[in-house]
Amino acid sequence: MKISVITVCYNAVSTIESSILSLLEQDYEDVEYIVIDGGSADGTVGVINRYLSHISYFSSEPDNGIYDALNKGIEHATGDVIGILHANDCFASQNVLSTIAQVFQSKDVDAVYSDLIFYNDKGETVRKWKSATSKRLLLELGWMPPHPTLFIKKKIYDQYGNYRLDFGTAADYELILRFFYRYRIKTGYVNLVFVKMLTGGLSNKSILSHVRGNINDFKAMKKHGLHAPFIAVFLKPLQKLIQYL
Repeated sequence: MKISVITVCYNAVSTIESSILSLLEQDYEDVEYIVIDGGSADGTVGVINRYLSHISYFSSEPDNGIYDALNKGIEHATGDVIGILHANDCFASQNVLSTIAQVFQSKDVDAVYSDLIFYNDKGETVRKWKSATSKRLLLELGWMPPHPTLFIKKKIYDQYGNYRLDFGTAADYELILRFFYRYRIKTGYVNLVFVKMLTGGLSNKSILSHVRGNINDFKAMKKHGLHAPFIAVFLKPLQKLIQYL
């Protein structure tokens, strides 16, 4: 089973190499690695060029943001399964992809996901996103799996579509609701940490960005028919706060 891994980046010279190396250290061999750069001008492309022999497809050009770049990667992916490794992320161990492949091969599932940890520049864990088995009730309450840990069969994208850019920063949440809630794809949760994400701590987004994000979340909830979107949009951010405890 071929796994396509997509890394999207923009001006990520300080982190991109760690992400690439965590991919190259995987003990699973049937991997297609796709790197989509948004036209970086800080030396990112120079780092990527050192690893071109390990990259199946690479492009560097302006795009319309992270989800547009992910869509470009999906369009070029030829694997049976597609996953994401952002430029601030690293795989948590050398057997992440082999574990994912084993789950897909042993269970009748369309998507696999796991837990996620956030760490600071000192290597200290500052937050753990503990996930759970997907249930419709959880989705009704604003729950979502950690998007960076999510691996999905390519046929699901082919059948139900890619990321919708009209949902802004909630494009990942909209896609999850579309796949998990509306179309009820079969999913598998692995009680392990697949991905480590570098963070500066609490989000430094502006209040306006948070408001826009909540509006787009609500828009996605309404789009896919959650029964109580006013409650879900309130509960969704609270679940993030609990992860710091």
